[in-house]
Amino acid sequence: MATESEVTVGHRDYTTAGFDSPEVQHNIMAFVGNGFDLQVASDYQMPIDTRYASFYHFLKLRSFDETNPILQEMEELQRAGKGNWSDVEAVVEKMLRENRARPRELGESLKRIQEQFSQFLELAVPSSLLVRLGADSMNNNSAVTSLQEFLGDLDRDDYARLQFPKRINNFDVFNFFFVNFNYTSLLDDFVYLDQQQFDPRPYKTVDRNFDFKIDPGAVAGEWGDHFSSYVTSDVVHPHGHQSIPRSLLFGIDTPQHVRGNQDPALRLAKPFWAQNDLRYRHLFDDTELFIIFGCSLGESDRWWWKHIADALGTERTRSDGVRKYSPELILYWFNEGGNVWDVDAVCDKFLEFAAPSERARLREYVHVVMHDAGTARNWLNTSPADGGKL
Repeated sequence: MATESEVTVGHRDYTTAGFDSPEVQHNIMAFVGNGFDLQVASDYQMPIDTRYASFYHFLKLRSFDETNPILQEMEELQRAGKGNWSDVEAVVEKMLRENRARPRELGESLKRIQEQFSQFLELAVPSSLLVRLGADSMNNNSAVTSLQEFLGDLDRDDYARLQFPKRINNFDVFNFFFVNFNYTSLLDDFVYLDQQQFDPRPYKTVDRNFDFKIDPGAVAGEWGDHFSSYVTSDVVHPHGHQSIPRSLLFGIDTPQHVRGNQDPALRLAKPFWAQNDLRYRHLFDDTELFIIFGCSLGESDRWWWKHIADALGTERTRSDGVRKYSPELILYWFNEGGNVWDVDAVCDKFLEFAAPSERARLREYVHVVMHDAGTARNWLNTSPADGGKL
């Protein structure tokens, strides 16, 4: 059973420095996976997307080394109809676990893949796409809409269960911290608060810069519509960035059994190279709301999912020592083709990362938003037709 814990470190505290008259700070960690980049490619009718199947065909056209064990496994996954990057990384973990390849051999194979993938991204995500996406976000206020109105994406029952809106008031700070698992800058471009859609000082006498819409779906109008507040936003790339080819990380989650700091298997782990414990672990201690979008919840990112699961439902005390909250999760799940899930199945999939004894209790803290290509949505909606507005 989770116990109460008092936050001592975590996100930067903007209530003590940065704004004139802030009240409560709400820290929101948003995790964004390849589903976002695929959505952009679809919305903008790009000839190439960032699916690993597209990358596989890129490698074949370039007559890439047929003896590379990762490529060989990609061929098997193609035949099996597996479509997620996490499937490829899961195969790397399986090969390591079954001693089908030595860690150093796998490391060299991943390095060769990394070199090719950097060139592939230049084709799949050209600068012209960034220009178009950024212009649409700017002209349609898409970034601000995402941050202001995402609560409108929940259905009536989930909205009623969510505790987050009940703790919001005027003069609060909304601190969005995006963890971008993608190597591209598409998300960074889309959520950037540019000079056209965002003014840090829009009023003459006060420094509030944001209106948070507590009830954009008109579910609980008696709570009020919007609150005058503050917003901050940052994006990090723990797995590397397209602009630095050698930073791109492919690999596995931290192995269960590590033989010291020099264990070669540790060098295949993304959390090791990204220094997750050092750079990001503390942020889970005072995050009030987690949002997951465009992720397949694969084992190779277990470190992140487990830390979210461990935080859910744990009563926290704010820095004032009085006000309390328990972290919650909004999980967006894209249904397409024949691979259709229901809400319970998605919730179960995420809760696999929680302790078995805690799974039943934690269900009330998980709120699933099912969507497809035609679903009206506020959060990270890149459709050029409506600019993300409902």
